[in-house]
Amino acid sequence: MNEDLRTRQTIDRLLVAIESRDLRAVQTALHPNATWQNVPHLAAEGRPAVMALLDNILCWSDQVRWDVISSSVDGRVGWYERVDRFWLLGEEHAVQCNGVFTIDPATDTVCEVRDYVDLSEWRARVTPVLQSLATRSAEEVVSQHLSAVGTRDPVAMTSDYVLDAVLVRPDAHFTGRSEIADYFETVPERLKDRELVFGEVEATDFHVAGVPWEITSAEGRVASGRDEFVVTEGRITHQRTSLDSDDF
Repeated sequence: MNEDLRTRQTIDRLLVAIESRDLRAVQTALHPNATWQNVPHLAAEGRPAVMALLDNILCWSDQVRWDVISSSVDGRVGWYERVDRFWLLGEEHAVQCNGVFTIDPATDTVCEVRDYVDLSEWRARVTPVLQSLATRSAEEVVSQHLSAVGTRDPVAMTSDYVLDAVLVRPDAHFTGRSEIADYFETVPERLKDRELVFGEVEATDFHVAGVPWEITSAEGRVASGRDEFVVTEGRITHQRTSLDSDDF
C-alpha cells in the first residue's frame, strides 16, 4: 500500500473512532505509547493518559463530529485542519484545530498528535456546561443512564461511567469502561422479545441512588432485581446488581 494512503487511513480511523465516542475504538486506533499535545500545553503521554484527555469531553457529548476542512499527508505525518463539533446538553460547541498526526506503520496506529487550538477561548465557553454536568445528583445521572439503556446503544449506555468504573453482578465483575461496554454489547440480544421495565429511581443521598427493575416475556416474568449506583462528579463510579431470581 502507498505510504501516504496508509497514513491517511490510519489517521482517519482515529477520527472516526473519536466521532463514535466508543473508547474501545479510540484505544485500538492509538499506539500504546501515544502522546497528544494541545500546544503549547503539556502533552498527555501514553495511551491511558490520552484516553483520559479525550474522555474529558467525549463522555459528556451527545454527539461528536470532526469536520476536516483540509488535509495533506507526507510519509508518516498528516496535517489536518478541522472544526471539532461537540453537542453538550443538545447544544453545539465547535472549535477550530490544526492537528499534526504521526503514525506508527508497524502497528497502523497514531503515535503522536500535536493540536494547535485556542484552548482558553474553548474552555471559557464549555467549562460552565461541563461544570453543570459534573454537579448533577445521582438521581439525575441514573435517570439519564436508564434513558440510554432504553436505546440499547452500548456506547450511550456506557457514557455515564468513569473510565475505571466497576460493575458488579452476582456472577460477574466488570472493571473499566471497556469491559462494561463489552457487557452492554450482549444486552440487546439477551433482551430480544423481552421487555425491561424500571421502577422509580430512589436516591439514598446526593451520591447514591437505586432502581428496581423487571424483565418480562410473553410467558411472564423472566428476572427481577435492583441496581445500586454510586455517582461522583456527575458520573457513575460503581454499580452493584442484586437479583430476586435467576439472571436473564
